[in-house]
Amino acid sequence: MPRKNEQLEEKDQQVVVSVRFPRQLLDRIQAIAAVESSSANAVIRAGMDAWVRDRVASADFRAASEAYIASAQQQVATALQEHPPHGPSQP
Repeated sequence: MPRKNEQLEEKDQQVVVSVRFPRQLLDRIQAIAAVESSSANAVIRAGMDAWVRDRVASADFRAASEAYIASAQQQVATALQEHPPHGPSQP
């Protein structure tokens, strides 16, 4: 069982978000929570954790992330070419 200080530290690292769910999905989430003696928030957190894990392991995400990195590197290269570094003035 985590100590109270550990629980407080974890809570400090959390971010609260607001998400709108269709009524049918929310009803399903609440039903799962009731069956598992849990909270809807716990069910949603577990579901999002599983979705994120599966998503980042997919080939589609890998391809999208590689394209994103290539684009970001190109933007940085363009910015560096257009704006010379600040340094001592040359006569």
